[in-house]
Amino acid sequence: MDATATSLAASAGAIIADEHGDVLMVNPMYTAYWNLPGGHVEAGESPSAACAREIQAELGLDVEMGDLLVVAWVDSDGWMPRVYYIFDAGEISAEQRQAITLREDGAGEYRFASPERIDASLIPPFVKPMWDAALTARKDKRLVCLEVEV
Repeated sequence: MDATATSLAASAGAIIADEHGDVLMVNPMYTAYWNLPGGHVEAGESPSAACAREIQAELGLDVEMGDLLVVAWVDSDGWMPRVYYIFDAGEISAEQRQAITLREDGAGEYRFASPERIDASLIPPFVKPMWDAALTARKDKRLVCLEVEV
């Protein structure tokens, strides 16, 4: 690798809906904010594989990543600039929903919420534009690219 190459941090999350159209949200133990399930992309790992791995590790839920909905460059005070990927992981069954199991080192809690009723104060400010874009992209069946600065 070139000594002048730039490395980027990357994270991947997924929109997972239940049979009512409510979206899965997680509250990781290490932050006061809620987020989409997913996590950090490791070196040599694709964003979709990282997202599936993190969801399985944190929630015991096996899901396949569908369409890529959002690619976002995020530069936020107090956080390392990074690239975020948000995938559509489709709808899970009532049985899958009941089988969600929180892991000791992952999410502290989870909930399903109507996209229209998600309290913006529960979400990191730099994440809200990505969530909105992902929900719109999912409905419109398209990819959205964003640059978010907060």
